[in-house]
Amino acid sequence: MRTFNKWNMRIIKKILILILPVILFSACRSSKSMQHEIRTFRSDLYYELTSPEYLGEINKTVYLNFIDYSNVDYHTTVKKKGMLIIPLIFFNHWWEEFNVVLGESSLTQTYREFLMEALLTECNSSTCFNLRHSNADIVSESVYILDVKIVHNRTTSAIKLSNTVVFLPLSENLHFDLGFSNGKVQPAVSDLYINVRLTQGKNSLLEKVYPIHQKLSYIGGGLENSLFVNEACLDNMTECLSVATKKIVEDISSELHLLMLGR
Repeated sequence: MRTFNKWNMRIIKKILILILPVILFSACRSSKSMQHEIRTFRSDLYYELTSPEYLGEINKTVYLNFIDYSNVDYHTTVKKKGMLIIPLIFFNHWWEEFNVVLGESSLTQTYREFLMEALLTECNSSTCFNLRHSNADIVSESVYILDVKIVHNRTTSAIKLSNTVVFLPLSENLHFDLGFSNGKVQPAVSDLYINVRLTQGKNSLLEKVYPIHQKLSYIGGGLENSLFVNEACLDNMTECLSVATKKIVEDISSELHLLMLGR
């Protein structure tokens, strides 16, 4: 009996030696380390033109004023939402979740630049007017001026990390252990509000806020490396913001097209 108990104590000590690194490793996955990793990446916003091309006569021009503010945080931030550790004798598991907020420094261009390019691309393809950059020389009362303001711009997501270690003692000096790591990117959500004002001289022809709540799930599976998870999370948030922008820009251009068509 003493020999059996002694063997058990040795096995338990070995198991505890395995548990400790798991707990320490989970502690290393702090918000700060995750944030540092994700800030090393950059992601591209993109605009895909899918609206039918306008083939009618184009004899009007609208001038787009400079959009001077993206209304988004500069840095991407990561904050720990929760953590769970299950240290058992033959099975050890830890789980963590991090909330992520997209910052403009993680993009390859400013959002305001992207929005202006998207408006120019869409309007110059699918509307009955030309959209041009405005300049200080335009003073005529008959000129159409488009002012665009980004009222709200926030894109978020989350990352779940987990690790499992299975320990199987075969004898006093022989054991078998197996580890599994997994990272999952949660759906990205973009909340975007764009204010648009079209004027001709002192006359306001249109003033409207275009809101959108866009959700986009990550289509990939689990990832073992936290760097890959961070990069995938950033790309998914950027894609979500791109899709949200496209829908708003299409709504804006469609309404401007109908308004200008009747003038």
